[in-house]
Amino acid sequence: MTSAMAAPSLAAVARVTATATPPLQPVGSLVAALAIPALTWATLVVWVYQDARARATERPAGWAIAVAVVPPLLVGYIYYRGDRTRPQSDRERLTLTVLLALLSAMMVGTVFAPPDVFAQPRNTFGALLVTLPLFYLLVYREGESNDGGESAS
Repeated sequence: MTSAMAAPSLAAVARVTATATPPLQPVGSLVAALAIPALTWATLVVWVYQDARARATERPAGWAIAVAVVPPLLVGYIYYRGDRTRPQSDRERLTLTVLLALLSAMMVGTVFAPPDVFAQPRNTFGALLVTLPLFYLLVYREGESNDGGESAS
C-alpha cells in the first residue's frame, strides 16, 4: 500500500516540475548586469595607472588604487596630473577606447532602456556593440594618425 501511495506523489511532482515557470530573466542578463560595471571599473583603474605612468607621476599605483576605492577621485587625478612625458602608446589608446565605449554604453543602456531592471543590461550590451567600433575610430585610429601627439586624454 505504501508503494501505491508513493506513485501518485511522484506523478504529482513530475506534473509540477513540468509546469513550473522558468526564472524571471535569463542568466545572461544577470551576468551582464554584474560583468559590465565590473569590467568598466577594472578598465578605469588600468587606464589611470597607465596614464599616471605616462605622465611620470610619483605613485601611479597609488592613484590607481585611490580611484579604484573612491572613483570620484578621478576628477582630482585629472585636475592635478602633470604633462605627458611620452606619447600615448597603443596599449593606452586601446584601454581608453574600451573605457569610453563601456561608459557610453552604460549611459545609453540606462537612458534608452525601458523601466525594467533586466532590460538595462541587454540594452547596455547592445549599445556596446555600437560604441566600441565608434570609439575605436575616434580614439584608437585617431591616435595613430597624430604621430605621437596627445589624443583624447
